[in-house]
Amino acid sequence: MRYPLGLALDSARHLASRKLRGDKKIPIILSLDPLGGSASTCSGADGNGNGNGVLPGRAMLSVEQCLKAMQECETPVVVIRGGEPLEYPEIARLTREILSQDKHLFLCTDGVMIRRHLHMIPPYTNFFWNVKLHGTQEVHDARTARPGVFGEALDGIKAAKNGGFFVVVTTTIYPDTSVHDVANLYETLHAMHVDGYLLSPHYPSQQLCRNSAAVFHDQMRARFREATELLGEYNLLTSPVYLEYLRGERELDCCSWGSPLYGPQGWAAPCAQLNYGFEQSYATLVEKTVWENYGRGMNPRCEPCASPGGYETAAILGMNPKAGDFWKMLAWQLNGRLGEKRERTRKS
Repeated sequence: MRYPLGLALDSARHLASRKLRGDKKIPIILSLDPLGGSASTCSGADGNGNGNGVLPGRAMLSVEQCLKAMQECETPVVVIRGGEPLEYPEIARLTREILSQDKHLFLCTDGVMIRRHLHMIPPYTNFFWNVKLHGTQEVHDARTARPGVFGEALDGIKAAKNGGFFVVVTTTIYPDTSVHDVANLYETLHAMHVDGYLLSPHYPSQQLCRNSAAVFHDQMRARFREATELLGEYNLLTSPVYLEYLRGERELDCCSWGSPLYGPQGWAAPCAQLNYGFEQSYATLVEKTVWENYGRGMNPRCEPCASPGGYETAAILGMNPKAGDFWKMLAWQLNGRLGEKRERTRKS
C-alpha cells in the first residue's frame, strides 16, 4: 500500500458519505496554522521553511480554537503547518487531541526539533512526521539559508524512524531544481527507511505577466517530467492524476475549498496562497467566496499556481475526470510500498 490502508479507507468513506448527502464542495484536508506563520511553508511555496519562533505578544490559536475549526470543517486528514509548528507551546496536547478523534495527522516541520518532541506521543499509525527537504545538504542549506540544518533534519528523521514513526518528506520543485540532486537525496532517505515522498511545485511570490507565467510553467513541467522518470521508483505520495497536471498532460480545476487553512485571524480566503483576507467560519468561506473568480485564467495571481491545496485536492476529489482515472488511482495505491523502493521496469 502506498498510504496506510486506514487513511485510504477513511478518505473514501468520507467522500462517499458527503456525496450521498448531495454536497458539492467537500473538504478533504484541513490545515491548521496555530502560530500564524507563513501559510505556505509546508508546501515550500516560499522556499524557506524557516521557523519563526514565538514572538512576545504574537497571536496564536488555542487548542480549543483548533478543535472548533475541526468541527466546522470535518475532514479525515489534518495538517499542522505554518512556520515551525513544534515551537507552538501546546503542540503535544494539540497533537494528542487531534489523534484522539481518529484523524490522520501530518505534522510539517523542518526536522530540527523532532528529537526533542518524540516523547509527546507514541508512534500512532495515523500520525506522520512531514519533513521539508529541498535537496541534498548543499542545496537544502542554500535554499533555507541556514547552514547545518540539513544534518539536523536527518538526525531528526533517524530518531523518528528508530522510534517507530511514519516519516514522509516534502520536496519543493523549483524551475532550477536538479532532479538528479533530489534523486540522490531520496537514495539517502530510502536507506533510512523513509516511508514516502511528496513533491510540491514552487509558487513565486511576485506576480508574473502572462508571458513570464508561460515560461515558468514550461520550466516546471520539464522538471516534473524529469521527476516522474527519475523518482518514480520511490514511494511517491503525489497522485498520478496530479502529476499528469504538473507535467502539462491534463487540466484540473482549482479546488482550494477542499483544503482550507485556519489560523489566528480566521479562515484564509480564498486560499492559503492568495490569502486576500479571512472569514470567521468555514461555511462563510465557502458561501461568500466567488470561486469562479479564482484559478488560472481568472486571476493574475493564480497564473503561476499549481498548489497541492488546489490541484492535488482536485485529483483526490475526482474533478475533471477522464476514463480510467479510478483504476489508475486504485492501482497506484495498491502498488505502493511504505518505505520501500520499487524496482524500475526498464525498457528493452
